Amino acid sequence: MTLVVGRVEGRRVAIVSDTQITEHDTPLPIADGVVKSYMLPGGVCVSFSNSPELAMKDFIAFIQAYPQGTGYSNVVSFFEAASMESGNDYLIAFAQHAKLVKIADGKRLPSGSKTQWIGDLAAYKRFREYEARTRQRAEAGRAVNAVLFADEMDKSPASDLYSAMRHVIADRDVPSVGGFACAVSDRVDAFRHSAYCDMLFDWPVDAAENFELQLNDQIDFGASGENKAFAVAQASTAYLSLNAVAFYMLTARKVFLFCGMTHDPLMRCTVLSDVDPLAIVPRLNKQIGQEWGWLIQVLSAAPTATSTQFRAIPRTESPNGVGFSTLCHVNTFPKIAAAE
Repeated sequence: MTLVVGRVEGRRVAIVSDTQITEHDTPLPIADGVVKSYMLPGGVCVSFSNSPELAMKDFIAFIQAYPQGTGYSNVVSFFEAASMESGNDYLIAFAQHAKLVKIADGKRLPSGSKTQWIGDLAAYKRFREYEARTRQRAEAGRAVNAVLFADEMDKSPASDLYSAMRHVIADRDVPSVGGFACAVSDRVDAFRHSAYCDMLFDWPVDAAENFELQLNDQIDFGASGENKAFAVAQASTAYLSLNAVAFYMLTARKVFLFCGMTHDPLMRCTVLSDVDPLAIVPRLNKQIGQEWGWLIQVLSAAPTATSTQFRAIPRTESPNGVGFSTLCHVNTFPKIAAAE
């Protein structure tokens, strides 16, 4: 099974999905997963549920039929017919007009909701529970996560979708969803993978497991033990509509590259081991054989901040709220020129 969730916020649209593949209801190892959202010509991103092989067959047929893209009606009609034949469900995102269309059992399902999904119903219900904060996080009492999205468009829903999906993936009571949380968002008239870094910090000292962080809390975050230097980053290419994305695990020093090849365009995983943060881009370029302008930021809790503590000083003396001390291991984003 799987879970794909898309959302439209004004002129922005984003999609987040897991990468896990199951066989006979048994989850396969993380390296056997696939990316379930595929960018097609014409500013379209199509996500699938069920068979990756049949989805890729449909994607290739679409590219052959419409190498320069096509209009809204043709896209919907094509994937209605594809769904009817393959049994796959599809979630179609349009960048130029920020629209989502869900297709199941060969039919478009009309909906006025800004959020659409495909995959496992139980997983989606859990997704909504985490989003509504009615369910305790998997790491409650042990860690608090902080996520940096580097260059999202203003009002993009990508960060909110990711924040809920990461908890579904970590939830052991939802075996149908796993792997990485892959985020894709629009860039006005096309799509690109997001670039984010998800860090862990220690649970606040003396805080109960139902503690809910507020941005005006007088608290400083640090990390020790299992949270020290723990981060997962998603790296994107600098090019629009390029079906390649990588995930880096800082503690493990591993890169999981999902990229379609000429003989097999499905975005399967290649694992690169023993990769220092500064070597991520060179290793990716060597593996692929060309430079794709990888955009990645890897940060973690600063080694000098070894615990999370509430400040024992009056608010009037410390007007600022939450404090995060971080160490940047690598940042490939171009510098922004200073204003004159």
